Amino acid sequence: MCRVMIGCPVRNRAWILPHYLQHLIALVYPPEQMEYCFVINDCTDETELILQEFAHRFPVRLLYDNSSRPGGWQRGFYQFSRLAELRNRLLEEFLHSDCTHLFSVDSDIMVPPATLQQLMQVDKDIVSALVCNGKEIGDDQFYNVFKQVGERLIPIRDFPRHGVFPVDCTGAAYLIKRQVISAGVRYNSHWGAEDIGFCKEAKQHGFAIFCHGAIECEHIMSNSQNYRLDS
Repeated sequence: MCRVMIGCPVRNRAWILPHYLQHLIALVYPPEQMEYCFVINDCTDETELILQEFAHRFPVRLLYDNSSRPGGWQRGFYQFSRLAELRNRLLEEFLHSDCTHLFSVDSDIMVPPATLQQLMQVDKDIVSALVCNGKEIGDDQFYNVFKQVGERLIPIRDFPRHGVFPVDCTGAAYLIKRQVISAGVRYNSHWGAEDIGFCKEAKQHGFAIFCHGAIECEHIMSNSQNYRLDS
């Protein structure tokens, strides 16, 4: 059985973090084959306390990376270069583990219970679940999957909902094999969002990227979104 590290950078997510962690715990996968890793950065709320309590119950690596740099944590205010640094901290910590896969799940993504099991079964270098990114802009067909057309990345809107399909770029919730990270693929902000840089480097190294159209996660894009923690 493959061992999986699950995690992401986290900043001021106390409003959604308990529910996010509940979804990770509910993943259908042998608990003894999972561990967690979170990069805590510049938090001013109870994020650190919540994760410390979580670490008392589960195998968790807590990393701290406080920079006091300008740029807020809310959507649209963070810096992609900073996010790339934080995500690369996670990759380096992963390489110090005995895990075979990294399941990168952003802290505002609620994963269905079968997500990890289904992504494992397709056995790809990089494979993501579907995540709708368009709720706040009124576009319910804008997902985390893109194709390269010339110099541009174009959202994929017509895709199969029953299986796996190739993409050029993805993000938010995706499973990465150790060989991708060991090959030196890292995040960067050269082309904008840090996930774009990661996917471009992965393809340059010859790794293929896919999405599983049968798995859709819930994306809680802000604490103003109508969402109940006890739902």
